[in-house]
Amino acid sequence: MGWFHSLPADKPRCGSGRAVVKSLSAEQGLTLTMSFTQLTLSSATHTNLASPEIPTRLLGLLTGGGGKDPADQTKYGLFFQALARHYQMVGIHDVSLRGPDYVWSVLMNFHPNKRLWKERHYKNLYAFTKRSRNAVRVQNHLRGQVDLTVQLGAKFDARWSSTGVPGVIYTDYTAWLSANNAYHLRSPLKGKRLAKWLDYETNAYRRAAHIFTRSEFVRQSILQHYGVRAERVSVVGGGVNFDPFPELPKRDPGQSPALLFIGSEFKRKGGDLLLRAFEIARRRVPNARLRLLTRDPIPAGFSLENVEVLPFLWDRARICQLYAEADIFVLPSRQETWGDVILEAAAYALPSISVAREAMGEVIRDGETGLLAPPEDVDALAAAIITLLEDVDLRLRLGRAARTYVQSDFTWEKVVERMNPVIKLIMTNEEERL
Repeated sequence: MGWFHSLPADKPRCGSGRAVVKSLSAEQGLTLTMSFTQLTLSSATHTNLASPEIPTRLLGLLTGGGGKDPADQTKYGLFFQALARHYQMVGIHDVSLRGPDYVWSVLMNFHPNKRLWKERHYKNLYAFTKRSRNAVRVQNHLRGQVDLTVQLGAKFDARWSSTGVPGVIYTDYTAWLSANNAYHLRSPLKGKRLAKWLDYETNAYRRAAHIFTRSEFVRQSILQHYGVRAERVSVVGGGVNFDPFPELPKRDPGQSPALLFIGSEFKRKGGDLLLRAFEIARRRVPNARLRLLTRDPIPAGFSLENVEVLPFLWDRARICQLYAEADIFVLPSRQETWGDVILEAAAYALPSISVAREAMGEVIRDGETGLLAPPEDVDALAAAIITLLEDVDLRLRLGRAARTYVQSDFTWEKVVERMNPVIKLIMTNEEERL
């Protein structure tokens, strides 16, 4: 068996639940196993909490989540572990391109800009088609053994051709949103290729028995831009990537306050906005410090006084330490599909400062768990930073509220509990149809 290929994810995450997806080579055929820390789906007997007599058999389908990427291993591992506490997991399969298909996609989408090359390789019509056919092959291979598929994202169509198995999609963003973002930071698709991709994505949504989204913002995109009926799309949120939940760190309010930024893509995550705002904020709070964790080089022209630029890393223990040592988390993203790192920061009782854009108002309750500034408004961002730097009681109160908010609303168990009534209804309708 060999590791699946996967492209780097956007940010590191803390927590356990490491997931490893393996497969036989294309010549040997398909195998469907995913092993977790403390959980082996391929051989364990699982208890269906909703219906112990007749457990619903689920098959997970995803792309890019089972290889070398520790962030995906953590996130998808914890999600599928939560599903496995309620259903019988037949397996989880990564339908990403392999072998000659992978090589061909890489070559035909070459671009001298490495980041754009990655996006072109991941988001192209050839890859969408091949991943969809891989998903169909998996279902046909397991014919009679699966009651429902759970597809992560919409970069393939698990019902590309008839399999006789209903399925749901769980997604955090849409291609329409990516293509129409004012900064075009993550969409390589243009013109006819974009139109064709949107057709493929629309078919995937309309063929699904139901669509779960992390945010109402994305739900509205699926309703308005893809023509899906409102009753077929539900918001279930997303889980913080911790298991177990971290202990509450002890912070010394007498120390120089520290801000933390985590974002591999410096511009997309608004690192330039933060540096400009931080320079303004230090005029009022000169002892403030900023830790900047990013993969990109910092462009010339920014003041880095009291700024510590850290190399991007996957050391989860170190990331957790950074959360524990910070006082405020700042992420003024220009495009954010959800905001996993904001939930992680909240778990460490950090108030977050972000911008009133996309789903940020759902992840951060403005004035209750953090602060939101208008997009691209450096002065307003600086004012929010100054407010939390100067008011220790306020930032501690917002941080505690953020931690409570995450514990009550943003766990993977909560996500699955919100999915359960819909899954039960789908299975009931399937039984009545048969």
